[in-house]
Amino acid sequence: MSDEDLRESVEAVRSLILPLKEGEFSEKLYKVLVYVESIEKNWSAYSSALEGLNKEGNPERRHKLAEAKARGFEASLKGSLRFARMNLDGAMILALEKVARKPKVASKADEKRKGEALQRAFDGLPDPTKAMREHFRSTSDPLDKYLVAGPWGHEYLKKRQIETERHYEELCSALSCEDSAAGKVVLSYGMLNRAIDAVEGLAVKAAKETGANSIG
Repeated sequence: MSDEDLRESVEAVRSLILPLKEGEFSEKLYKVLVYVESIEKNWSAYSSALEGLNKEGNPERRHKLAEAKARGFEASLKGSLRFARMNLDGAMILALEKVARKPKVASKADEKRKGEALQRAFDGLPDPTKAMREHFRSTSDPLDKYLVAGPWGHEYLKKRQIETERHYEELCSALSCEDSAAGKVVLSYGMLNRAIDAVEGLAVKAAKETGANSIG
């Protein structure tokens, strides 16, 4: 992998985030970008440090120093990815709360009770997204609509590790929110996750290749 590959993958994340940085989503999306950009910066520093080790005449010491540098980069990479994804999820939750509109009269107890009932209904389905959308369209209960289309539904599908991009496209269409700032964040969530995954894949591959060459 070349430095240009990683740079381009980071730029892909940047190009998705910049048009979305509006209102209450801007802070968390800005942090996503900061943490993703830090991966490129840390990679550059790591590469430079490994090049500097070529001047170390003691092979054993060079080996230990290279291993330490590799561990440092891996730790920084994991931290950057974790915080990038955490802030992306935070932006997604804010956006879903905006488009789904929580009923003012709903209590925490109501949310818990109905959430448990919905989970029982969806747990037996291999892919509950269609059932969730159908329930959203058919139910007259505002709390059910909020739970299915809002943060509860997002967290449930995330735990089930179910692909949600098409799901959110159809939900945003049903909510007529595609052109709103919140709707754009919801629609971009899947693309941003894939773009961050691409950065991770390149960085991990590069670290293994560079580390192996330096240590060997």
